[in-house]
Amino acid sequence: MSKIPCEMIQDLLPSYIDELTSDVTNKEVEAHMTECEQCKKVLEQMITPDIETLEKEVKEVDYLKKMKKKHQKNIIFCVAIFFAITVIIFCARNYFGGQYMNTDYLAYNLDVSGAELLVAVNTTSKQGIQKIDISESEGIVEISVRCVSKSFFYETSADSKYVASEKIRQVWIGDRIVWANGEMISPLTSSLYAVYNPYIGNMSSNGKIVNVLNMTAYTGGFTNELQTSEEPYTWKMIFENDFSSSRQKVFEERLRKYAYIYLAQIGNLNEVIFEYKVDGEIKILSVTSSEASEFAGVEIKTVGTDINLLEELVRKTELSNVVLGGTSVESNTQVDFSNCNQTKEVIEFTVVNYAEDAIYGMNLNVECGNVSGNQSMSESDGCALQSGLNVDFQLIPEDFSKEIKDGSKATIRLSVMDQDGNVHEVQGEVYADVFWGTKYKLNLSGNADKGYFLGQ
Repeated sequence: MSKIPCEMIQDLLPSYIDELTSDVTNKEVEAHMTECEQCKKVLEQMITPDIETLEKEVKEVDYLKKMKKKHQKNIIFCVAIFFAITVIIFCARNYFGGQYMNTDYLAYNLDVSGAELLVAVNTTSKQGIQKIDISESEGIVEISVRCVSKSFFYETSADSKYVASEKIRQVWIGDRIVWANGEMISPLTSSLYAVYNPYIGNMSSNGKIVNVLNMTAYTGGFTNELQTSEEPYTWKMIFENDFSSSRQKVFEERLRKYAYIYLAQIGNLNEVIFEYKVDGEIKILSVTSSEASEFAGVEIKTVGTDINLLEELVRKTELSNVVLGGTSVESNTQVDFSNCNQTKEVIEFTVVNYAEDAIYGMNLNVECGNVSGNQSMSESDGCALQSGLNVDFQLIPEDFSKEIKDGSKATIRLSVMDQDGNVHEVQGEVYADVFWGTKYKLNLSGNADKGYFLGQ
């Protein structure tokens, strides 16, 4: 019988199993096992795994695996939900929600007969028309065009028919009057009508009229002098540029037309005075209310608040085809446009590129009778002309085969070139009375499949 107590042998068993004991100790343990059944059973139990313990450990491992899989599923589910919400928001905003389109980005045709209205609308941007909302109040019909991103469901053109409860007097699209009492209203007339100013002393409102007319693009900067202490109330504009005598007659005719508009749109203004230099010599041009009334054919002070009379005046002045200025200018008591540079002897055309296809070149052709001039435009690096951006053309006298006089009636055409060098003639011609030193704005829309369109 081994002399080592069973307690000591059993304390050594864990080290013995792990082979951490010495050879001498191993011999003692093994010798004890041959003689002691109790210690032998303890060793066997330590060497043989506990089935219940193993099952418990297996269950614990299985549980951890299940928890890991569940956690992975939760992560995938959350990512899927986030992606779905993002897609829903994107689709709602771009294909279902939409927004009402500014009238500047719409081309439209109206047919009004009594209480019936037929409107056809095209967008000049890459927007599809989701809905045309039409409402009315006391003979005034308001049209709002709601647009979303173009898709299979929403095209760039749409039409709608509406029957009002009474005879239609006016039609608005967005914030612009486009038809009134049987005639179409130009954008310039509508913008002028919106900024009517009853008092000459309100210089901020005077500045808005100047800005709508975009006069400084033609005349350059000026300063102001008002006489409002007693009638006749006058507005004097002192121009800073020195003009050539060769342009004096045309320049003065243009100033008179601006004066007619100011006298119509400023309720108590009696006289407009222009001071300017011609080849260094100071000149004065004065236009009174009576002269404006004679030109208009009606009392000039009845024009500013009557949109149809105003449209007739704008057409007589032939100012309706100039590029519109904004109507959000705020001015101080002395409106100073002196930062505007004198316009050179050029006719400028700005083509806003709303084409749906990539355009790699444009050619603008201006015909005045048997005299024509043209200019081509493309990117120097051969890239496409960016959609939504302006393409500017500046034609100088040398671009025309003969001299073009101010006020000449012109036909403006455009052609575009695709990536393969194919030339596409743009549908639609723009007619305008062209003046040197004036800017004109054109819109290009459409695509190669359905055709490109040119409009103002």
